[in-house]
Amino acid sequence: MTALIEMVDKVRTRQLIFEAKGGILTDEESRTLEKYLNFSARLCIGVIGDKLCCAWGLIPPSILSERAYLWLFTTEAVDEHKFIFVRNSQRAVQEMLEEWPVITGYCEIGNDRSIRWLRWLGAVFFDPQGKFLPFEIRKKNG
Repeated sequence: MTALIEMVDKVRTRQLIFEAKGGILTDEESRTLEKYLNFSARLCIGVIGDKLCCAWGLIPPSILSERAYLWLFTTEAVDEHKFIFVRNSQRAVQEMLEEWPVITGYCEIGNDRSIRWLRWLGAVFFDPQGKFLPFEIRKKNG
């Protein structure tokens, strides 16, 4: 089965996430998704066959920043094809780290699928802040 990670626009990202959620988003989920889509400098999806595994975006605080905030949406398809998905995700993150040497974000405590994915990508986690775990992925020198 072929894994594909590709850059997409916000219309396609919104559509895929909406479909993956069974066509139902709460008002809060809709507002949060719109904010993330509008501020993302790069949007990507990961698919295996015709199944959406994940969608993510990177939000830099300014155009000159060497940091970007990562948001991520995952589906159960990640679990079904984790080895293929991890290999392709690691390549995609290495490309992102060329543009933004530090990727930061927060992961909800208890979201084991996302925490596992972030660990595979080299994330370092810090002390919890409320119900979230801050993380950072850094470009390796050399």
